Amino acid sequence: GLYQKDDKRMNLAFGQIKNMADKIKKMVLEILYYAKSRELQYETIEVAEMTGNVVSTLTPLAQKHGIKFLVSIAHDLGTIEVDPQWMEATLINFLENAVDACLFDRNKKNHQVSFTVEKKSETDLCFRIQDNGIGMDTETRDKMFTLFFTSKGSQGTGLGLFIAHRVIKYHGGTVQVDSRPGDGSQFTICIPFQKPENARIMEPPGKDKG
Repeated sequence: GLYQKDDKRMNLAFGQIKNMADKIKKMVLEILYYAKSRELQYETIEVAEMTGNVVSTLTPLAQKHGIKFLVSIAHDLGTIEVDPQWMEATLINFLENAVDACLFDRNKKNHQVSFTVEKKSETDLCFRIQDNGIGMDTETRDKMFTLFFTSKGSQGTGLGLFIAHRVIKYHGGTVQVDSRPGDGSQFTICIPFQKPENARIMEPPGKDKG
């Protein structure tokens, strides 16, 4: 195909190479994060800017797979004090998993992922990520944030959601999970607008004192 200047095949090949490179990059970043202690780099950032970055990353992925991506972000959410790199990566991780849950579901023709951002209170901001994908059984729900646990077989490292959960925890936040097999999943992530008073360095597993 390449020798015949077949543009379609060349584009497909380059796309596959890029996808593989992106997966390797993500895996390396996850392993590096897992292995090192690190201090969160807090910044005061507009919620609209942070969520806009997340949406712009997920939109082409959803479009590529024919999944409807619904976004609802409340107005005038102001600023939030977070490590923007890790918080954006965390939200993207949950949304990518929502897309994967739709791709694994062979029983529905139309799939969608929704991303809702709103105030829980004057002190807390909530992100709600919902999909109508394959859903999870009780065992998967109980283990999903466990180190090296994955329901994706060879496609997963078992680090992504483990790291995402820790990032939320170290921001002083919580994650609530609601899911049933065949009915999709909903994740409600709530974090404070201000940096926690007891903010501390994130330690690798085994050194973490809770």
